[in-house]
Amino acid sequence: MTPRRVLVLALTTHAVLIAVAWAAADALDLPPRWGSPARDVLIGLAVAVVLGVTNHAVLVHAPENWIVNGVRAVYHETLVPLFVRISPVGIVTLGMAAGVAEEWLFRGILQPLVGVALASLLFGAAHIGGPHMLAFGVWASTMGLVMGGLAMATGGLVAPMVAHAVYDMLALEYIRRGHQ
Repeated sequence: MTPRRVLVLALTTHAVLIAVAWAAADALDLPPRWGSPARDVLIGLAVAVVLGVTNHAVLVHAPENWIVNGVRAVYHETLVPLFVRISPVGIVTLGMAAGVAEEWLFRGILQPLVGVALASLLFGAAHIGGPHMLAFGVWASTMGLVMGGLAMATGGLVAPMVAHAVYDMLALEYIRRGHQ
């Protein structure tokens, strides 16, 4: 699949998620809570760096087990082929789209309705593309718990949106640079 096609597909998916979140927010009277944006941008950046370092440690240094092996397999077999040729502009665009769309839907809409644990499990399930990706779904659920905790701790969506967006940008850049 060409980098342009991957980007168009991903952005279309995130546009749909934003539309669903927007409609749900309106229907359920759940307007986005932003927290304290000036503070929460910095918190989100710090969390993204910690998650990026953690992700690198899992991919490179963590001892083998079911989750680590599964995450590594998805990385090498699915993520690298899809994103290795994405441009820096595509990385920023995709990271921002994922941060806004996924956090608004999972932390802004689902978490207030079903709680952080179930919203995180649903987030993980949304990242499973078949049985070979179950370990990746566990990893994504864990990330969902971090983002959900961040939303609760800051009282809004800015910190998890920034953390998610920057984490995805770091991960995509790692893929791009690591396989040139």
